[in-house]
Amino acid sequence: MKALIIDDEKHVREAIRLLVPWDNFGITDILEAADGQAAIRLIESEKPAIIFTDMMMPHLGGVEILAWAVEHAPCSKIIVISGHDDFEFVRQTVKYGGMDYLLKPIDETQLLAALSKAIVEWTSDEEARSRNRTQNMEINQLKPVYLDKFFSTLLNEPLDHSIIQETLQQQFGTTRPIVEARLCMLSLELTPPFIRDKFAAGWDLLIFSLINICNEFLRDRKSGFAFRHWGQENEIIILLWKDTDRAENLLTEINEGIYKVLKTRFCFGVGNVVAFPGQLQTSYKQARAAIRLRNLRSTGKWIQCFSALETVPKNSIFFTEHEQKIRYAVLSGDKELLSPAFEAWFKAVEQCEIINLEQIQLWWQEFRLAQSMWKKGCSDPAAVPGETQLTAVLDNNGDFTLAEWKASYLREALSISELLSDEAGSSSSSMQAIAKYIDQFLHEELSLQDISNRFFLSREYISRKFKQEMNENLTDYITRARIDRAKKLLADTPLKIAQISEMVGFQDEKYFSKVFKKGTDCSPNEYRKHRLGDD
Repeated sequence: MKALIIDDEKHVREAIRLLVPWDNFGITDILEAADGQAAIRLIESEKPAIIFTDMMMPHLGGVEILAWAVEHAPCSKIIVISGHDDFEFVRQTVKYGGMDYLLKPIDETQLLAALSKAIVEWTSDEEARSRNRTQNMEINQLKPVYLDKFFSTLLNEPLDHSIIQETLQQQFGTTRPIVEARLCMLSLELTPPFIRDKFAAGWDLLIFSLINICNEFLRDRKSGFAFRHWGQENEIIILLWKDTDRAENLLTEINEGIYKVLKTRFCFGVGNVVAFPGQLQTSYKQARAAIRLRNLRSTGKWIQCFSALETVPKNSIFFTEHEQKIRYAVLSGDKELLSPAFEAWFKAVEQCEIINLEQIQLWWQEFRLAQSMWKKGCSDPAAVPGETQLTAVLDNNGDFTLAEWKASYLREALSISELLSDEAGSSSSSMQAIAKYIDQFLHEELSLQDISNRFFLSREYISRKFKQEMNENLTDYITRARIDRAKKLLADTPLKIAQISEMVGFQDEKYFSKVFKKGTDCSPNEYRKHRLGDD
């Protein structure tokens, strides 16, 4: 606690210093001023709790200090010590809230009693101020939550018109009823990757920061309010009730403010001007549609008005049409196959003149559904890595990038492929799948081209990889499998040689017999007689 002694006589100041046991009163700093002007400078800089002042001083007297303190130092408690027993001075002291009026020469008992009274009152006032500060802090903390809920409710449920106008007047100082408004939306679904990483552990902090930046611009213009849309964690809504025709300019300024803080820009959707509050939901739906249907290939365009949306053709590209080929590549466990498997789908997407958030989300949902099917091959599907959020589509500048979009799908597919491959070993490889297919369809014509078409793999790749994994050429494997099947049929059934020939994929009985003899050193008839003889 600080005390200030104001008197143009040095011996009076020294007397007050000597008479008061400052430590007993909790006063640690004792300041002095020889005139009123010096005193005001000290009061402004040091803010003393207790002020002792003379009445008659050069430049500025005690009455002037009392009057000045009422406005500029209302928390300070002032004790007047004067050599003049003047009723007018006493009246002015009472008028301006002085604690006491003491006469010189100073009486120690009176001085200490007046100081004790002043300190008790200052302490009581300080406790009240502290409680008020705490209450104000709590109110300020709750106020944004209240307003978020109030405006979110306004979008979905009808509220009493008088309550709405009263709230706007109390909270934002609106002077006349609002009859029309416009909604804008900032969507976090298209947040750049480096921002997602930076706020991964504190998504709410990102939302709080963006809302504060928006409201700094809105507050200065008294044109609206930005709030978090309850129930929609990726939506920040801006309600404009003033200068609605300048929405695009205002949002551009806000976006530049965001860029200065976060080094990136965000996309805004803008609904039409509508009647307030009855048609707010219409403007909200329009702002949302503007975000979701905005052409992401138009880089550098951050503000999309619903009224200026491009005509969006019906989506005719689906991930499911390419899923089988991609599935075989994923289950093969061979990362070299992933890019070729995705190539046809990626190429179809690249040819789209318009790509919007709605299409991207549809493709992602299709991909996630396919992922769930692929994971069934894993003993613990929950252990398989995978992004639950929409895959990245923006670069760090906030622009849509097909390269990053494609890379994220390849990363997802590779993570599943590697886990399934590690768990199942070679049994889950594409070559094992080909071998199984051959065993099931030995009765059909099995050419390398047929198998290539079936498994969406090149003939060269199949030939090379099959030899590496199975230690046998593909043609030799097919021939051996057919001979093994023929042996079983010859030994276990009374079928004619011609029938068995067809059942193992040979249309010519003589050619079958030739191949069989080459592989077993005996003809089919000789093999059957030998087996029957053994039995």
